[in-house]
Amino acid sequence: MNAKIIAACEAFSKGKAEAALPLLAEDIQWHIVGDRSIDGSAAVKEMCEEAAAQGEPNFENGRVIKAKNHIIVEGADHDTGMHYCDIYTSENDEITEITSYSLAGE
Repeated sequence: MNAKIIAACEAFSKGKAEAALPLLAEDIQWHIVGDRSIDGSAAVKEMCEEAAAQGEPNFENGRVIKAKNHIIVEGADHDTGMHYCDIYTSENDEITEITSYSLAGE
């Protein structure tokens, strides 16, 4: 797995999407489980810009699992207690799919 892709995925999970945007495939799919799916790099970029406008999150990645074409990043939001797990698929040095799960904090 390309080190640049791994770093981009870790940054994206922490809410720092700008590092990942240049590595998104044009036809990327982002599945936010229980909420919506976002298709295409332009739509993902727009969603990230909307999130960034709300302020910088206090996310911290925990475990990162790397495989041949997948990266899994687990973490938590220290402000809300929300836990997340993002699963990234990479092909041809691009991020082609993201599946995001989150559990609300108590």
